[in-house]
Amino acid sequence: MGRFNFDNYEAKRGNVSNDLDVKRLSRELINKPNSSFKSKPKPKSNSYKVGVALYFMSGQIYKTPEFTVDDIYDALQQNKRWLDQENGGAINLGYVVRYNPYKFYERENHGRA
Repeated sequence: MGRFNFDNYEAKRGNVSNDLDVKRLSRELINKPNSSFKSKPKPKSNSYKVGVALYFMSGQIYKTPEFTVDDIYDALQQNKRWLDQENGGAINLGYVVRYNPYKFYERENHGRA
């Protein structure tokens, strides 16, 4: 006997009914929005600080409001490999693949302690 048995295939297919009511399904989808989608409050357009997002060779992304794109560009033009941070750390620019501006929006405190 073969590996596959196709004798019961037609019998199994005969029980399937095509009673899909497309109009009912579309009404359900329209009337019920996706519960995983939650609207976030939009940030104020003028309440942000421009920082930089650094993309490293390892695939890591580091976002910091401490530097701007101009700071990174000036450091690379002066052949500086390290950028010192205020908290005592340093960023090695030798492993940065690309960088671009990043907006840091201010958080609004909604009465939480």
